[in-house]
Amino acid sequence: MKKTLLILSIFFLIISCKKSKQENLKNEIEDKITTNLNDPSSYEFNYIHLDSLVYMTNKEEIKIILNDIQDLNKKTDSKSQKTLSFLESKMDFLKLSNKNKYSGFFSFRAKNKFGAKILAEYAFEADSTYKLIYLKDNMGDTIYKDIQVIIEENNKLLKEANSK
Repeated sequence: MKKTLLILSIFFLIISCKKSKQENLKNEIEDKITTNLNDPSSYEFNYIHLDSLVYMTNKEEIKIILNDIQDLNKKTDSKSQKTLSFLESKMDFLKLSNKNKYSGFFSFRAKNKFGAKILAEYAFEADSTYKLIYLKDNMGDTIYKDIQVIIEENNKLLKEANSK
């Protein structure tokens, strides 16, 4: 009985020590912010707000569209085929726009150049694994952008330049 209690307590201790995905995201954002602060020692966390409504809505809408596509594949009339084509393009669009899955705000206090404590709120986006994709300050300037996003943007610019 004592061994069982010991094993269970160790198990619960290990589980409780594991950081959550949101906590890891918070820490990643803090790392990016504190490196750019005038006085990193004055940093104080205020709150983090994570919004996944758009992601969840798009995910559900894609499921509905897939069901409709399966139903329309059984029909052969021209109206069904036009609707099928429209739904496929809509699903492709939703998948593309669904790349940045979670958005939110990160609020903190820190001292500015003049030593005054300010409250700042930064916007961010993260993927489905809660990995930071980009971080923008309250002036709209990009503080951090994931390297994969930069590569995709450069590839898009190269394709546009080559097509001209």
